Amino acid sequence: MEIYSSAAQQDKTRQDRPVFYSRSRLIGGTVLWAVVTVVLAVLCIRAQDKNIGILIAACFALLTAWLTFKCFNTLRNIDKPAFVIGHQGLTLENGMLLPWGNITENTWVNQSYVGIPISKQIQIRTDLPKPKARVLRRATALEISGDEYLALCDAYR
Repeated sequence: MEIYSSAAQQDKTRQDRPVFYSRSRLIGGTVLWAVVTVVLAVLCIRAQDKNIGILIAACFALLTAWLTFKCFNTLRNIDKPAFVIGHQGLTLENGMLLPWGNITENTWVNQSYVGIPISKQIQIRTDLPKPKARVLRRATALEISGDEYLALCDAYR
């Protein structure tokens, strides 16, 4: 289906559009997960006499420490785009190009639990032999919203 775009919009889409991670969202995520890690570490120390309690708290503390590291590591590489939307297709962070003609499904998913937003991700399915599907899980930290992402994809396609 062809989508009408004005001359001004067409001039805008002549160049590829890099999509970056949001510095403030990554800083907020790093601080949040670091605080949760410290709280769980304190629970581990206090639950020394309870075997199952320390095991559960330690598992969650390791998980949140890993999430803290992921946010911090992405924050260190904030100058590199998460992906690039262009006329040829989507170019992912690792340099892989997914051509528009091979993308069969491109959705933005907002995950929530009882109305509380949990995560956002981009799910891409292709008819290529490899990769059949690609999920960009860190869409929560992107500078753009789901509506803007889908509008950009439509404009460049």
